[in-house]
Amino acid sequence: MVSREEQADRKALRDDYLRAQQARSAAFMPLDRPQLEALLAHVDDSVFAQGCDHTLRAADAWAATQDVDLAQLHRGLEEYGGFCDCGVMLSVDPEYVFTPLRTSGSESAASTPNARRRPGGEPL
Repeated sequence: MVSREEQADRKALRDDYLRAQQARSAAFMPLDRPQLEALLAHVDDSVFAQGCDHTLRAADAWAATQDVDLAQLHRGLEEYGGFCDCGVMLSVDPEYVFTPLRTSGSESAASTPNARRRPGGEPL
């Protein structure tokens, strides 16, 4: 049986790993939170009005008005599963991008039971 101290050590290691993984992914996102929220609103409106043609057409149109580098934007969106406009709507979540998965001693919104999960039930 594993002692409480060993369980706490394992949890701390897991939390450190998750935070490092999230920081690595977030480094690819060239937008800050308000920009990402504006992009998502634009993409949502566009897909609702015109549907998704399975490209990043709406995201690219928004980026052109904001002077955002398309290659960096695509890499950042793809890091979170946004390979087309509808994928951006469904997969790119500012809460996940900008909120630490877990903070020392407490759980964040992104690590609650209702948080998004990988196949198999593991938290993203």
